[in-house]
Amino acid sequence: MSKKHILLIDDQPVMGILLKSKLENDFTVDIKHNGKEALAWIMEGNIPDAVVLDLNMPEMNGIEFIKEVRKFNYFDKVPLVVLSGEEAVNSRIEAFQVGADDFLIKPFNPAELTIRVNRFFNRYNFDKQ
Repeated sequence: MSKKHILLIDDQPVMGILLKSKLENDFTVDIKHNGKEALAWIMEGNIPDAVVLDLNMPEMNGIEFIKEVRKFNYFDKVPLVVLSGEEAVNSRIEAFQVGADDFLIKPFNPAELTIRVNRFFNRYNFDKQ
């Protein structure tokens, strides 16, 4: 069985490298540095199995990215997991309202992130169509 493909979107290079090193044991990981770059990558025909993204990024933040990708029918089944240092309840509510599937507050344990992402795949016996 091939590894599931995770798109990681974070404007902090150190965070991206750290997360990739923790996730790549279980997943294939591509890193993009903001929502605009990630959206361009998707428009080139790349469809990840899940997206893990920061909320606060330049050019296109996490909320704007989620709104854009949820417009595409083929993104209905792609889990979107938000990571944020933003602890305000309003930020979590807004993320869920626009289509986020999960929300973790930084700092978090990378093992918890892996478990949460795998939970989506296992629960829905996930296969891209």
